[in-house]
Amino acid sequence: MRRGEILGLAGLVGAGRTELAETLFGLTPADGGEILLHGRAVRIDSPPDAIELRIGYLPEDRRQHGVVLEMAVAANTSLASLGAVSHHGLIDAGEERRLARRFVEQLRVKTPSLYAETGSLSGGNQQKVALARWLAIEPEMLILDEPTQGVDIGSKSEIHQMMGDLAEKGLAIVMISSELPEILGMSDRIAVMREGTIAGILPRGEATQESILALALGHA
Repeated sequence: MRRGEILGLAGLVGAGRTELAETLFGLTPADGGEILLHGRAVRIDSPPDAIELRIGYLPEDRRQHGVVLEMAVAANTSLASLGAVSHHGLIDAGEERRLARRFVEQLRVKTPSLYAETGSLSGGNQQKVALARWLAIEPEMLILDEPTQGVDIGSKSEIHQMMGDLAEKGLAIVMISSELPEILGMSDRIAVMREGTIAGILPRGEATQESILALALGHA
């Protein structure tokens, strides 16, 4: 990964894309190898380790793992950065409100209130709240697993625009997507996975649906 890059992660179902993401975020132990950050080896044994290293992870199943549906928008937004809104172990409601308002405005989340249940929002706005949670940690690297799955066309376009804006500001983004047009349209480089390994990496100018599928199927 490079600063300011969107790296698309493509492959067939079962190729290991989500498992790789979970390993980078400390949810799944690595079988071997090492993870380098700024050129030095780091250990990521748990999500708190990843958060400490300013790595965020937006999982594929938004309703199951991306947001807590019964919690308010404000509480969901601060969930990964409680230290920033707490004093002496207690959450400062004012700080949490300011944090949430900042990202609700930045991401244009459509919600009647910062204290509305997140589950009452549309799918696209739930996804924005999930994204706000990770932007609140001021990440250097953000892993997005199927970030536009199950959202409407308008929200999809907004999420793509946000990704481009974040990359321009220097954020490194890994985007997992099963939609080849999305992979081709959004990625600076594309890593294709097959059977748990990266079968090849294609620069934007050389990537086509045919070349991606050839790597994914083992024909290249």
